[in-house]
Amino acid sequence: MQLRNPFTAPGKWCKANFHTHTTTSDGRASPEETAQLYRRAGYQVLALTDHWATNDVTGLSSRNFLVVSGIEYHPVCPGRDRGNPHHLVGVNVPHGFAFPKREDTDPNAAIRAVRRAGGESFLAHPLWCGHRYDHYAGLKDLIGVEVYNATCDRIGRSGGDHDWCYLLDEGRVLGGLAVDDTHGPGDRFRGWVWLKLEELTVPAVMDALRTGCYFSSTGPRITDFRVAGGEVTVRCTPAEFVYLVAQTYHGARRMAEEGKAIRKFTCQIPPAWQYVRAVIVDHQGRKAWSNPVHGLH
Repeated sequence: MQLRNPFTAPGKWCKANFHTHTTTSDGRASPEETAQLYRRAGYQVLALTDHWATNDVTGLSSRNFLVVSGIEYHPVCPGRDRGNPHHLVGVNVPHGFAFPKREDTDPNAAIRAVRRAGGESFLAHPLWCGHRYDHYAGLKDLIGVEVYNATCDRIGRSGGDHDWCYLLDEGRVLGGLAVDDTHGPGDRFRGWVWLKLEELTVPAVMDALRTGCYFSSTGPRITDFRVAGGEVTVRCTPAEFVYLVAQTYHGARRMAEEGKAIRKFTCQIPPAWQYVRAVIVDHQGRKAWSNPVHGLH
């Protein structure tokens, strides 16, 4: 299985946040206020994902701004006590959605229930939870993992890059999402997803999420990322580092010379590489992440 490369796909880039809390659970702004804030900040897609609760998003969307119903849910994590469950985010879960009775003890049953309702789930902030690979390895049918979470940055546990590496190295094919996990003002507009969409509709958004037709960022832009003729090429806004990340102990790095910046990096693909993804780091330490490209040879 391969993900779809957004840089070779038709459409326009749309900015999105897929992890958002409101006063429906433990957020500080109402669904209406939250939608207005993200619309004014230049986003085109927002998912409201309150804890164990959905929102009626009727009337929150506009011509150039789409609000999607979602949920954050917390089934028991095997190997952890009941006070340290999984944190999973479901996108496109209809208002009023109810889990089956065993959702608290069977996380895969809960993931399947979200999918039957038309939604998809991704793994939220495993590092913040203190979860190891063996805790989440058994989760099936996930479409992604959070590679950055702004709220978790409060305690220095914002990153999910290592967890993403572990899953990819074990043959899982899934994308990496940067999110706000919005609760209050300090969490907003710090991590986002750039979707490639031909139309601003829920089906188009869900198709992009399912196929990995996006990249994530906390600031830099990836302007091109593609594999052709045995080479991988990355183009980006000015960067201090560009990493090409492959499976365990494989990859490459380019580092900017002092006083200069990187805007392009081309690298021959060694025969051993099974997949490749790009990580961009600008001079402020902000990052952007492409999704992996498989089938390199």
